[in-house]
Amino acid sequence: MWRKTAFLIVLILLAVPALASEGGHEGSSVLGLSLRILNLVLFFGLLVYLAARPIRGFFEKHTEGIREELSTSLEQELKAKRLAQEAEVLQAGVDAEVEKVRRRFEEERQRLGSEMRASTQTALARLKDEHVRGAAHQEEEFRRNLAAYALDSARNESAAYLQAHLTPADRSRFLDGVAKGR
Repeated sequence: MWRKTAFLIVLILLAVPALASEGGHEGSSVLGLSLRILNLVLFFGLLVYLAARPIRGFFEKHTEGIREELSTSLEQELKAKRLAQEAEVLQAGVDAEVEKVRRRFEEERQRLGSEMRASTQTALARLKDEHVRGAAHQEEEFRRNLAAYALDSARNESAAYLQAHLTPADRSRFLDGVAKGR
């Protein structure tokens, strides 16, 4: 700190005569020009000495900030590329799984359709057999009922006819014939 202060005092003391010479135009022009050049050199030297470190610090911080942003940007870019690759892999996996599910669905649909057709054909065959058996059973029942009805009707008609037209002599002759075994 003392060094800076001492250097600053020396520069100011050297700059004062140069400034004093600016006021009047006495003396030689070479001396005046050399003092002006010395004054200019002292001014820029002092300016560089005092402002160089803060300006350098500013630019170093700014450069470091840009490097950090660039590094962060590169890291984010790498991360984004990695995530994009992972997303592509996941998408390919999802697409493969969707295709697998679609194939299984189609196979299951075809299997169920086949089972349904087979089950329907079996049920239709069973219903047809039951219908044929039921129709045969109803036909047999109808024949029995018809035969019973025909016999009842014939018996009733015969009884009515015999009662209406059969005489007691015909009855005794009929009974005699049954008893003899004809």
